[in-house]
Amino acid sequence: MDHSQDTSTTTLPARALAALRSRGPRYVMHKALRRSLSRWPSLKRRCLYGNPRDYWTLRGGDEYFREQEGQPARDARARWMADRIAAYRPASILEVGCGYGKQLRALRRRLDCPLVGVDFSPSQLVQARRYLEGVADVRIALASGARLPFPDHSFDLVLTSAVILHNPPEIAEAIRREVVRVSRRLAAHNEDTDVTYNRFGYDTAAWYEARSVDLLECGPIPVEADPSASQFCVARPWPS
Repeated sequence: MDHSQDTSTTTLPARALAALRSRGPRYVMHKALRRSLSRWPSLKRRCLYGNPRDYWTLRGGDEYFREQEGQPARDARARWMADRIAAYRPASILEVGCGYGKQLRALRRRLDCPLVGVDFSPSQLVQARRYLEGVADVRIALASGARLPFPDHSFDLVLTSAVILHNPPEIAEAIRREVVRVSRRLAAHNEDTDVTYNRFGYDTAAWYEARSVDLLECGPIPVEADPSASQFCVARPWPS
């Protein structure tokens, strides 16, 4: 067995040196703070999460990809959401904050329509290009959800999955408004409501209700280990 990539058989200093060589000193400092500040979530938020784009650029990469792909619960959530979204038979989909493309790949297995993903993290998009290689009719681009580079009503359905919750209130508000702007018919969201060091926690469905926007569905995601903090909703900002 080749243990060259097996972190269980590599000392911490050796892993730190390898990370320093491959990702640079900012990544090593970022990872050290993530581990050392776990007992102080408010301090961890201030030190690590002042700029969510920086956080996810440093967090993204091979290690994050392996961590996420090793979680059966994440696979189950992606499948469940893809099934729900496919039921609306969208003509095109934009995913804001697509990460490394997991949800886009699940959607492609169920739908034959144009798929576009944007993310503000270059390292996540590097992984997405690898993960989505060979998947037909999927485009990805570097862009912020707070200022989407698309005309009004460009996509039949716009999706966010664990994206708005990572942003402070003023940016979260901008993302919601951009989702509504570029949507032609539907907006779908998976946004947890709990608060942690890197989650602000929002009730996305309530945001639509406060603006008298029709909610076609809203509820917890049943396949989550703790569904109580999860929320999946589909709104109809614009009539068909």
